Formats: sequence, C-alpha cells, structure tokens
Amino acid sequence: MRCSTMNPTETLPRNTVQRAHTGDVPLPFPETLADTLGSWRLRGLAAGHSERTIEARRQTIERLARDGVDPMTADRDDLTTWLAGLVGGDGVTVMRSTKATYRAQLRAFYSWLADTGRREDDPAIKLPAPRVPRGIPHPLSPVQVVAVLEACADPRAWQTRAYVTLGAFAGLRAHEIAKVRGEDFFGDEIRVIGKGGVDSTVPLVPVLQRLAVVMPATGYWFPTGSASGHVHRCSVSTAIQRAFKRAGVNAVPHALRHHYCTQVLRSSGGDLRTTQRAARHASPATTAIYTQVADETLTRAVFGIPGAA
Repeated sequence: MRCSTMNPTETLPRNTVQRAHTGDVPLPFPETLADTLGSWRLRGLAAGHSERTIEARRQTIERLARDGVDPMTADRDDLTTWLAGLVGGDGVTVMRSTKATYRAQLRAFYSWLADTGRREDDPAIKLPAPRVPRGIPHPLSPVQVVAVLEACADPRAWQTRAYVTLGAFAGLRAHEIAKVRGEDFFGDEIRVIGKGGVDSTVPLVPVLQRLAVVMPATGYWFPTGSASGHVHRCSVSTAIQRAFKRAGVNAVPHALRHHYCTQVLRSSGGDLRTTQRAARHASPATTAIYTQVADETLTRAVFGIPGAA
C-alpha cells in the first residue's frame, strides 16, 4: 500500500507531461493537490453540477489525503483498503450507503484524472460496490407535524416554523429550503431548483400562501452575510431537529419531505405518476418506495382474508 503523510497543498508531480520542442523528452509540470481540485471544481461548474455536489466531492478527496493515501498515486488496493476502513465521527463503521457515496465520488475523480491525462490509469474502475438495500421512508404523521409546528409557536421560532412548513407542505429538502426566494412564488406555484440543478414547480397550497404573504416578496427568505447570501442547509436541518426534540418527535428532518410524499400518494388514491411529479423524483422507482408506507389497499386486502380478524 503506497501511503504518505502528504499535506493537501504539497506539490505533487503531474502525470501529464509537456514535450520538448526538439523531441519526446518529458518535462515535469508540477501541480499541487489544491491545483488539481481547483481544476476539478471548474470542470464541475462547467458541467452544471451544484455547489453542494462539488464541495462534497472535494471533501472526499481531501479526506483521502488526510488519511494518508496519496490521491495522485493511489492504486486500487489503496482505495479498497481506505473504503473498507471508513469510520464515522463516533468511531463506528459507516453505513453501506455512505460507502457507496464515497465510491461514486472516487469513480468520478479518477475518471476525470484519466480523461485529462493526469493519470495513465483509473484505479477506481473496479472498486467493490456496496450493496445498498433500498430504504423505507419514515414519514412524520399529520399529528406529529402539528406537534412540531406547535413547538415553533414562540415568535422567536418563526424561521424554524417556516422551515417546517416548507418541508411538510411543499416537500422541500433542507438545501432547497435554505435558498428559497420571494421570486420563487408566483401564481399558485413555487419554483424549486432541486438536486442536480433541476428546475421544477410544486403547487402553492393555502398554508404556504399565508406564509408567503408575511415573507419578503423579493430576495432570500432566510438571508445571511455569508458568501452564498442565505442560510446553510446544515443550519436548516439543525433548527428542524431541535424543533423535533421540543415536540418529542424522534425523527430526522427529511421525514418532513417523507410526510409530504406519503400524503400526496394517499390523497391521489395511490397515483404514482402524480406523486412522482409532486416529489420531483427523476425515477418512478424512487417514488414507488412510498407505496410500502401508504398502501391502505394492501392493508384492507390482507385484513379481508377470512379468519384474519
């Protein structure tokens, strides 16, 4: 295993070479890991990737370097060993879904290195692929949503109450809530720039219409002095999690979106296409997992078996 105690800003040899005008003598072209990641960032921006995606990929490669694996010289065994030993902040081995995410980010990085001549090989091509079981949503019930909103009744918690409302009744993710603007509300719809920069809309239900009336008509709803101009998605998640705790609800913030999707599926009579559109899922397979939560038809059918009562 080829490892090092490399600093991310240390100068590294670049595999790409410049040729002398008089022949094929390779001339070294030094590039630091920071330089390489900067070029990769530009590639991501050019490809239309979100800042969130670009930042997550950069952090993964920097973590690889901090863990003593030289990203520019690592072979498949190095990367496999690193993935196998990944642990979280609590010292517990990370979940398979997390390993799958890291693997995908390594695949993207090393494919780009090979494509741009920074490496002659791609050590991530045949990395072991964790089998990730499809998760089942754990939505908040309508009663729990009411309890969380009541836990935000104090005027000082108005911003958290807005977060909860956007998650529960528009199905917005934390990073989508963070960047909501007054201009996103028009007519009876809300414009949402979702995962992958996909531009979509969702219906503006009355509870959100009432919220929009008291929020800024232009600019970010939740502005800050940060470079982005709006609150960070982690701040949104943390505030919602605290509201859950005050309400005695044991769930994660994304459960608000699960509530939204589950209730749309129920109120549409199990119409997956309508629910897919409301949830802004790229694949109907993603929407289909909600049938495991909201399939009252199946429940009635099973309870209707003679002798089951």
